[in-house]
Amino acid sequence: MIGERLREARGARSLSLADVAGKAHISAATLSRIENGKQGVDLGLFLTIVKILRVEPADVLGSEEENSSGDRLVDQITALQGEQRTRLWRDLAASRRASHERRSDSRAINQKVEELVAQMEYILGEIEAMRGKQRRRA
Repeated sequence: MIGERLREARGARSLSLADVAGKAHISAATLSRIENGKQGVDLGLFLTIVKILRVEPADVLGSEEENSSGDRLVDQITALQGEQRTRLWRDLAASRRASHERRSDSRAINQKVEELVAQMEYILGEIEAMRGKQRRRA
C-alpha cells in the first residue's frame, strides 16, 4: 500500500526510479522493491522519499481504516495524534541529521587513523634501516 502510493506520487511528478533513488542514496532496484511491496521501508528512508516526492507522509500513509492491513509501521504512525506525529517527524529529522554528522565524523577519524598508521609504518621502516646500518658498523 505504501509502495503503491510512493510509486503514484513519483509518477505524478514524472520522476524516474533512478531520479528518486539517487536523491535518496539507494539503488533504483531497492526503490522498485519498496514500491512493489517486496521490501519494507524504515521510517528514516520513508521520510527521505516523501520529502523528495514533496508529499505529506499522511497522504502516503492513508487513513486508519485503509492501513489496518498489518503493516506495523503504518499502524503505529497513524495511531499517533497530530502533535505526537509532528514530534515524531521532528525527532526523526534531528536523529537523521545527527547520524549524518556522526558518519562524517567517523570518516574524518578513519582518515586520520589511516594517516597515522602510514606515518608509523614509515617510521618503523626508518628505524629498521638505522638498525641495519648500526649492525653493519658493528
